[in-house]
Amino acid sequence: MNVSDQFSFFEVSSPAAIEVPVLEVFDGDGFRTKIALCQLTGNPNHHTEKEAIIRCAFIDAPELEQRGGCEARQFLTALIGGRKVWLDIRMKMDTGKSFDRYGRIVAVPYLDDQNIEIDMLLNGWAWVLERYGPDESYFEALEIAQRNKRGIWAYEDNVHPWTFKGQKYNDRRPRAKQSETVVKCAADGCVGSLVKRNGKFGAFYGCSNYPNCRYSRSI
Repeated sequence: MNVSDQFSFFEVSSPAAIEVPVLEVFDGDGFRTKIALCQLTGNPNHHTEKEAIIRCAFIDAPELEQRGGCEARQFLTALIGGRKVWLDIRMKMDTGKSFDRYGRIVAVPYLDDQNIEIDMLLNGWAWVLERYGPDESYFEALEIAQRNKRGIWAYEDNVHPWTFKGQKYNDRRPRAKQSETVVKCAADGCVGSLVKRNGKFGAFYGCSNYPNCRYSRSI
């Protein structure tokens, strides 16, 4: 079970912001933290602390295997690693909760009043997740980074992380077995093809129109 799944049983009271420590930065848009249940639920009786994974709400950084992925993680680590940040917890449209389908809490992290997602965009280490409806400042930050060729925008052939993940998935899928080359029957007027058969003297190729066509040849 993902550690964040432990929170999904509690109703998030949508606080304006909660302050949490950054324990580990995983990549350019996610990190591990520890949250007290009372911070999420607003119930002072929930004293238990749980580790959780935070996923940035409106940006997508390169995968670690992509060009710029490790640099994006390093940049985010330099910004927030080992510090405390404020989380503006968001509602995930595809789940209707503050958790994505992987059990990660979806939020916009802030350092004081500094939007960390905007910083990642301005410095060229992330794309905007347009489908979730971020405000115009996200697109402005992305445009500035692209115009000034910052971060990954120093290269012309960047691939969106979601495209990269799709390509990896397709590469891992078992390849369909290529069909054997069809060899037409050599008998005059026959439109059949040769198929492998087994007889009392071993394997041979016979016509698919057998018994109407008795053409055969050895393997």
